[in-house]
Amino acid sequence: MEFNKSVSNPLLVGSIELMKAEDTPEHRNMFLGELMKAEFMSPAIVEPAPQEGEDGKLQIIPGSKVQFPMLSAPDGKRFFMAFTDMREYEKWKEKNPDFPTFALKLEDYGAMLVRKDAQGNACPALGIVINPFGANIVIPSQMLIQMLSARVAQAKQAAERQAVRVGAGIRPGGAPDKEQ
Repeated sequence: MEFNKSVSNPLLVGSIELMKAEDTPEHRNMFLGELMKAEFMSPAIVEPAPQEGEDGKLQIIPGSKVQFPMLSAPDGKRFFMAFTDMREYEKWKEKNPDFPTFALKLEDYGAMLVRKDAQGNACPALGIVINPFGANIVIPSQMLIQMLSARVAQAKQAAERQAVRVGAGIRPGGAPDKEQ
């Protein structure tokens, strides 16, 4: 999570356009692959407000409280916003105050979705919405958590395979060590 970092996701945007034009398994897989790599701009409420540093850039004061506003659908369902780039963020910003932004990854959204408040209440957001004033792609909480869990399981399996290979004396390139 980085403060006031601009992001750009041209491959994700392209995969969204392809999927909307022709919803095929290949286009969905391309979208999911790009989604897992993406960083998104998310508006934030920071208290106290960020201050201009010596370098002229806004900086967050240590101990500041950061909240991510949610978008409410007409039916009352709430979602965290995820903008693929500044152009998409500007569409929301036209009707809203100028909030500072953070660059968030799916893991950041996942952590926010499963976090409980001080009273033990679950997060009221039902997921994230990518480019809510453009493509309007909704990723429900359960789907996002399953995607992140699958990524962790794959990483664990890869680490276990690597440990077995190293234990067997096989170097990362696949050739056995000469000392055997």
